[in-house]
Amino acid sequence: MKKYLSAIAIVGISLLGPSCRVGTSGTWVNDHIEPEIKSQVELLNKQLYDDIKRQDLTDLKQILSPELIKGAGKSLDSVINQVGPALKTTSSGYMTIDSYYVKNTTTNISNTVMPTISSTDDYIVNYLALNKEMYVSLLKTTGTVNSMLIIAIYGKHGDDWKLNILQMGEYEIIGKNAPGYYKYALKLYNTGDLIDAADMIIIAGQIGSPGGTYFKYKNESEMKDLYSKILKEANTFYKFPITVNQIKTNPVIFGVNPQFIGEKGKEGIYPSINYKTNINLADTAALRKENDALQKNIAGIFKGIVTNNNHILYQAFDQLPGLGKKTNRFGFAQKIK
Repeated sequence: MKKYLSAIAIVGISLLGPSCRVGTSGTWVNDHIEPEIKSQVELLNKQLYDDIKRQDLTDLKQILSPELIKGAGKSLDSVINQVGPALKTTSSGYMTIDSYYVKNTTTNISNTVMPTISSTDDYIVNYLALNKEMYVSLLKTTGTVNSMLIIAIYGKHGDDWKLNILQMGEYEIIGKNAPGYYKYALKLYNTGDLIDAADMIIIAGQIGSPGGTYFKYKNESEMKDLYSKILKEANTFYKFPITVNQIKTNPVIFGVNPQFIGEKGKEGIYPSINYKTNINLADTAALRKENDALQKNIAGIFKGIVTNNNHILYQAFDQLPGLGKKTNRFGFAQKIK
């Protein structure tokens, strides 16, 4: 099984504090937070989002804690320059997933917050509280096929709320987060559809840490265990490369990977079959004939791949990829339903 991991940007800036001290804290969640406090931070969240989208570093610094500005240094510029253009071209806004207001008896203690209602998407946020009053906002970008998680952790500095920690990462792909793809992978695994199960658990792994070290799904260990289990079994069951002897030209399948398509009306994650062809890539008619034959045989090669997907993608390579090798390819798409 060839693993395919797309480039997922997880960026963040944070304020590193001294070692934890012993103390206690109280936590208020969402609608149980005092309205005045909640409205204050919601205004800051809007400014945070707008400043990142506009790449307005000067205005953004107005809501950052002095220590964070000093500690972040030039990384602050890189975060804004990396994320800003993406928000500008794709995101239409954001929504609040959860909010937490925390009061501590002292500073420099560990705070842990989590949803009060149990679900399969349960998560834990842990951070070092450098202030007696802290506020955690979990935001999700909206208006796009995929969404980003924004974790903004504020501390009360005198009379003002200032941002201590900012962490951003890819949160959902086609409306599903990591636990969603984990559940789907488990369902496919239980029906013996190893190729599609492997693709889905790989996607779960790609977006499994949207909040870096501050954010952790409660079922993280189960997701990691299933990831290892499925890929091990897939590699054992399917002996790549696979020569398709049913076809006269004997194409050789050397890998399958999940491929994200974001084109409107065609959004989805589809299996991409990578194979070496013995046909000259310039002979597109012969390539098409070979691929048509491969499409007819693919259900017999990979269990469930036709029934589980409405499209299958194919990449015909002129040689098997290897370190330092330059390869050329020709693509096909199979519409199933």
